[in-house]
Amino acid sequence: MDQTRRQFLKILASAPLILPLGLTASPIMRYLKPTMKPGGFFDPADMPANEEEIAFSRSDFPVPWTCIPFMYHMKITEFNPEQQEIREIPAFMIRLADDEIVAYSRICPRGSCILNWVPNPDEFNCGCASTADKCCCHYKLNTPALVCPCDLSTFDLSRAGKVVFGPAPRPPRQFDLKVREHMIIVGALEMHTVQ
Repeated sequence: MDQTRRQFLKILASAPLILPLGLTASPIMRYLKPTMKPGGFFDPADMPANEEEIAFSRSDFPVPWTCIPFMYHMKITEFNPEQQEIREIPAFMIRLADDEIVAYSRICPRGSCILNWVPNPDEFNCGCASTADKCCCHYKLNTPALVCPCDLSTFDLSRAGKVVFGPAPRPPRQFDLKVREHMIIVGALEMHTVQ
């Protein structure tokens, strides 16, 4: 009897400590994750996702180096009355020479300018002499490329978007693609933390 009374008194004495902790846990968690529903401590993180499914048929790409522009609507969960923000990201889906289909964001990794599709880089003239050392014309590509009109960063699509000229720190972001029957579905946009 003495043991149960002692346990009861311990619980009673710890109540002033447990009660405030329990009452502050929810606001602290809502501060750390504002979009969390009450009691949703173990819900997955709010990651950006596409708002609507974007699909292309394989027949849309009849020959290598076919390029189709599209707009990706990325939904981002936010703590505002709408509970989300929709960002439009221009992109290209391209059939490469080896029949692989890839999709790249058209936003330049350096300055956020919109990249241009250049089907014949050897004929591309950025406005300088073709013999200049510091010019995208100097790097001769025999396959199509993406070129930034702001800083002339040039991305070689035959080598996974490798930067072959300009100050861009990395290739443009790529989309995950899924194949369902004869359709190619655009998935999530890869996330980079390196700037």
